[in-house]
Amino acid sequence: MKKIISNSILAAALVGTLFTACGGNKPTPKSVEADFRCKQDGVLAPKWTCNPFSKDSIAAVGIAKMNAGHDKSMQRSEAMADGRDALASQISTKVSNLFKSYKGTTGSGTDATFDASSTKVSKQLASQTLNGTKAVDSWMNPSTNELYLLVVVSNDEVKNNMNNSIKTSFKNDSAMYQKFLAAKANGELDMELQKAGM
Repeated sequence: MKKIISNSILAAALVGTLFTACGGNKPTPKSVEADFRCKQDGVLAPKWTCNPFSKDSIAAVGIAKMNAGHDKSMQRSEAMADGRDALASQISTKVSNLFKSYKGTTGSGTDATFDASSTKVSKQLASQTLNGTKAVDSWMNPSTNELYLLVVVSNDEVKNNMNNSIKTSFKNDSAMYQKFLAAKANGELDMELQKAGM
């Protein structure tokens, strides 16, 4: 009798194990980890090609495809021009934002003149600053033969050119220029430059 009970218990345990193993546990899907590495056209690339950065500088990426004549010098010139265009756009935007912020803190009665001056200054500044640009890194995409250049201009170059452009632009409007100098003396310009990342 003991043998029948122990066989029954053994059989019940065996059936319970089978049901538990077959029905209870669903296979867990393999977790797929996101790949946040920088890729260009599916090829691993230097991080700066996705997020241009250079310490104490404004940075942009210039890209140029290989030309039919396989002229690498021309390809480099095209990539440099593309990078400088991207830098000019960044500088103009940062300068315009800086002036809008400055205008909002000073509140002058001649806002229209100030807007016109800020546009003029940002264009002058972008044009002048581009003379100080340089390529500090390069990468050739092995699958597309596109050349990537990291093009930068130093923050100090931008600041110096900004001061010169402002003085030139505002010299005919003495009241506005005096307000600007007062704000600069109080450190507002430097604070705005830091906010703008310059």
